[in-house]
Amino acid sequence: MDIFLVVIIVFEALIILGLIAYMIINNMAIDKICENTRELSTKNVEVEDVELRGDSLASKVSDVIVKENVKDLAHNINVVKSNLVAFLESTKGNVITLTDAIDALANASSANETASKQTSKSSQTVAEKANLQLKLVEDNLEMLEENASELRVINTTMHAIENELDDTSVSCRRGIETLEQYEKDMRAVEKNLNQSTQILAKFNDDIKAVNSIGDMVVRLSEQLKLLALNASIEAARAGESGKGFVVVSQQMSLLSEQTKTNMGKINDILEKVVESSSTVGESINDCSSAFESSTAVFKSVSDSFRDISAKANAINGEMNGISAKYDKMTANSNVSKDKAGEIFSASKTITDSTSVVVAVSEETSVESSKISQNVKSLETMLLGVRRLIRQFNNGVLPSINNRNTTVVIAVFSKLDNFFWYQIRRGVLYAMKELKDNNVEVKYYPYKDDYEEKQFPADIRKCIDERVDAIIYPGFLKLADNEIKTAIDKGIKVFTYNCDASSDIKRISSYEPDQKEAGVLAAKAVGKALRGAGNVAVIVGDMTQEVNLQRYDAFKDYLDKHFKAIHIVDTVEVTYEPEKTYRKYIEIMEKHPEIDIIFSTTAMQLQLAKAIEETGNTGKIRAVIFDHNLEVFDYIKRGVIAAAIDHVPFSQGHDPIIYMYNNIVDGIELPKEGIKCKASVVDEDNISEYLT
Repeated sequence: MDIFLVVIIVFEALIILGLIAYMIINNMAIDKICENTRELSTKNVEVEDVELRGDSLASKVSDVIVKENVKDLAHNINVVKSNLVAFLESTKGNVITLTDAIDALANASSANETASKQTSKSSQTVAEKANLQLKLVEDNLEMLEENASELRVINTTMHAIENELDDTSVSCRRGIETLEQYEKDMRAVEKNLNQSTQILAKFNDDIKAVNSIGDMVVRLSEQLKLLALNASIEAARAGESGKGFVVVSQQMSLLSEQTKTNMGKINDILEKVVESSSTVGESINDCSSAFESSTAVFKSVSDSFRDISAKANAINGEMNGISAKYDKMTANSNVSKDKAGEIFSASKTITDSTSVVVAVSEETSVESSKISQNVKSLETMLLGVRRLIRQFNNGVLPSINNRNTTVVIAVFSKLDNFFWYQIRRGVLYAMKELKDNNVEVKYYPYKDDYEEKQFPADIRKCIDERVDAIIYPGFLKLADNEIKTAIDKGIKVFTYNCDASSDIKRISSYEPDQKEAGVLAAKAVGKALRGAGNVAVIVGDMTQEVNLQRYDAFKDYLDKHFKAIHIVDTVEVTYEPEKTYRKYIEIMEKHPEIDIIFSTTAMQLQLAKAIEETGNTGKIRAVIFDHNLEVFDYIKRGVIAAAIDHVPFSQGHDPIIYMYNNIVDGIELPKEGIKCKASVVDEDNISEYLT
């Protein structure tokens, strides 16, 4: 009986202990949920997720409904927190994007307003010039019309001159012909005069002979008739001058007896005839001389006529050339007149259009002013958004204190992929936060290896400019000597993303917590498999600390908290994309039972591609590291279950704020470094990263 009672008491005690354990477990979970809810209500998102391990809430009780409700509540709280964190990070990035856009819009608006005012002013000037041009064109058009009228008068005059020249040329030709004929007649007259001179000379000789014969007549009366006949012949030769001799010869024939008496008379007459003949000869000689002089004069006149004719022809030829040029001038004048008309029309159109442009420019200037006001409103809105974000405790905040002198912080970064562009957004956001804190952030992004070679020179420049602090990724080794020099000169050095070598005495570092990353990966696998399933692990070079830490933390967490999840294989791969891709395919063929492939390496896209191309989408999913747009797309398509990354935005933002707070407030930074936050993107919050 006592034993029975003892058994009953023990059994009841076990039941009571079980109930107490159940209540404690559930109360612990509920307490954690309430705690997270309270923290979220106070805008603190820096809380750990509520654990959803397979053992913790299952307990050994039968109240499955309560357990599932608690799980669902915890999951929902975790999702809310995750989405809120993602929203805040995304909002910070979007603030930078909007700020850049607003800055660009403000610059464009300002430039547009200035340009509009300048355009309006210039348009007014153009309008004035256009009116002046219109007046000038109108005046030119009138002048062209006057010129055309004058050209028509010139054309008429030129044609009249051409006709006169033609008449002159014809008259010259006729005059030359007349002179030539007159010259020919003069030569005939001259010839006759020469003949008459010869005849007179012969006549004088005959007179002398007659005198001789007259002497003989006295002696030879019997020959009187013969002498009379000879005299008649000579008289006939003398023409009109010899008619007297005919009478004498007749009388001599009839009155021979009077020969002696009349011979005296004849001699007297002959003497007179000789004198007359001499006078006639002189007259003939004078006429001949006059003819010779006239011939020279007529020749000169003829030459003058020919010269006039030649010059008239030359002038006529020139006039023909001038006429051709005139015709061309007339044609050009008509074209110029037409063009001037077109220019006048165009100038009038320009004048009218310029008036429209002036009006539009003035309207544009007014609209630009409105845009500037709207830009200021947007800037005020973004300032409010930044203030609202600062109310949430999701990262380090800048000190409210300022230093009298400007704090100068130099930040170095790569800028060759999506990850570094997210870091850039963090840097720019920090600049915005410190805009009113008397801080100058000098940002040096390197887009490729060639630009990266400028790193040592840029560090030397920072030393020369005596900046207060230098922040850079520790894996950039090109400027180690310059960095040491900067430290020796009192410049504070802070590394991020990766710590520098131990001989660099940096003030602190901001780098990923690879163990936390491994734990987050294990939690993501547990969530994706709902606490049970098979996993294959792909590990990068195990000699690298990053891969080793991620793997060990992942495996340890699974072993402790998800005992129903089994690692079926672990494969080490290289950083050669093709070989790694084939290795992914081999492990899927070797282990068709696997549900998740977890990869510590950076070959995440090759893994997603291998899952799709082997037809395993929906059957096998991946849990990987790093965020980019392609990874987000694979998450949306269900190929990747989750992607873990050490928030690049924070890696760009937080080191600057930590460094600023250290400078202005003297806040000590841990020598061992600061671990940057990590984030998980999965199906629950992917929408926050795709918007």
